[in-house]
Amino acid sequence: MSRRAVLTGMASLPAVSCFPADERGTAPSTQYRWTRILDEAPYPKSYNYHVHVAPGGRFFALHPRGTWSSTDAVTWTKESLPAVPNNTAYMGVVQHGNASFALERHQGNYQEFTIDKKVWRTTDYRRWEGLDTPSLPGVIFYGCVSFGGFIWILGGFDGRQSVNHIWRSADGKSWDKMPDPPWSPRTQAKAVAFQDRLLLIGGGEIDGEPGSDIIRSEVWSTKDGRAWTKIADHVGQPDPTAYVPQIFDNQLWLVGANRSGAFKSEMIVSPNGRDWTPISAPWSARGGMATWTDGTRMLMTGGKSSHVENGETLFEYSNDVWEMRKV
Repeated sequence: MSRRAVLTGMASLPAVSCFPADERGTAPSTQYRWTRILDEAPYPKSYNYHVHVAPGGRFFALHPRGTWSSTDAVTWTKESLPAVPNNTAYMGVVQHGNASFALERHQGNYQEFTIDKKVWRTTDYRRWEGLDTPSLPGVIFYGCVSFGGFIWILGGFDGRQSVNHIWRSADGKSWDKMPDPPWSPRTQAKAVAFQDRLLLIGGGEIDGEPGSDIIRSEVWSTKDGRAWTKIADHVGQPDPTAYVPQIFDNQLWLVGANRSGAFKSEMIVSPNGRDWTPISAPWSARGGMATWTDGTRMLMTGGKSSHVENGETLFEYSNDVWEMRKV
């Protein structure tokens, strides 16, 4: 497999007046370059999984088929840590403190399901430790994030309807329900910590529910999970879906901003959560990819796309690895 492809792309970001880290800063006019550093990683092509950066800087791809690690995103090693215990298409995985947490386990589909109210935690990336958490809300398609010393679960679907409930936990075991927010019930919203605030972006209804054809991309902001302010009505027009938020270079990037029912090779970036700029990218159109950063570059792997051929919808999955650096 090729270690570095010649295909690169430039993204020009004009000055404009957000998972893992909390950074702040302005948005200078900057150029960035995407480079494909690996054509095919050793893990299978897939989507909706996470890559976490462990203490010491090693990357761990928490893949549905197992765990792979790397120090450079080019050479990957299969590890003994089993695959994430929950179904990451429905449930959340979040990095909190020096550990990774898989929040509850789903069985069934999105219309009929049961949930094992348990959290799994790994601190050494060799084994998962199960934690009984009977106070967990038992929802799917929620937003989750580590912010302000707590793991947060926001919104979701409880099997009957979408909810706007908020839960938080300092240790993944004991959970407290927060006051209901002013934003409407929703599923599949994105939560991210950015500039000392928790942001909730977008969300909607699951397929088959009233309003499922409506896509939201409003942005809500809070400092404490109690008082919320809407800071943007849209992050783009048309409103994007299937993106992954990532903080890099003191800005918030929505990677894989797909629109109008079509997969795109595009991102949307903001210096503040209010003002947003679309940027094209050279990687193939996709959504549900894994993104992470080592401080000097943003990295991306995996993802899924689809197209119609002879009246049939065909799905394509990826396992290439890309990096984006400032020029």
